[in-house]
Amino acid sequence: FGDGSTSRDYTWIDDIIDGVVASIDELDALARSVTGAALTPAQTVQLLVDTLVAEPRASTIAQFEVYLEAARRSELQAEVKKILGSFEELARSALSALGAHHPKQGARALVAIADGFALQRLAAPRGRQDMVALREALLDLLVIQLMSNEDHLEARAQLTALN
Repeated sequence: FGDGSTSRDYTWIDDIIDGVVASIDELDALARSVTGAALTPAQTVQLLVDTLVAEPRASTIAQFEVYLEAARRSELQAEVKKILGSFEELARSALSALGAHHPKQGARALVAIADGFALQRLAAPRGRQDMVALREALLDLLVIQLMSNEDHLEARAQLTALN
């Protein structure tokens, strides 16, 4: 599996990485269609949910295999950071098109939410409940992203005051 150096032999994980990169290309096409279409925020979220849930199980497993292998083999971490960066850039682009105030921060959260729900769908699928919960989480994230900075800070202050 390699000696931990930055140069390594081509292995099975490279095939998986190639597949994940192909998925990014598909998502990029989706992001371009979202930013070019006159979709409402709710329609955009539903399109994203439909796309994420339709991802073949084998592709989702492969994505997490890459993540786990990078945790074991540091020489893969740069590649995984590029993959995550690509996912985040697609999310940032979509959030920007929807008028998000902080699309970069929102993009990282969106990718983490999508990954978390994908992992749970693999481990303990709940059918339609998975779709509904993912949709609600993404809508909540979008609400926060679309709030004015003043409203966002006020809401955060109110939550902090509850402690």
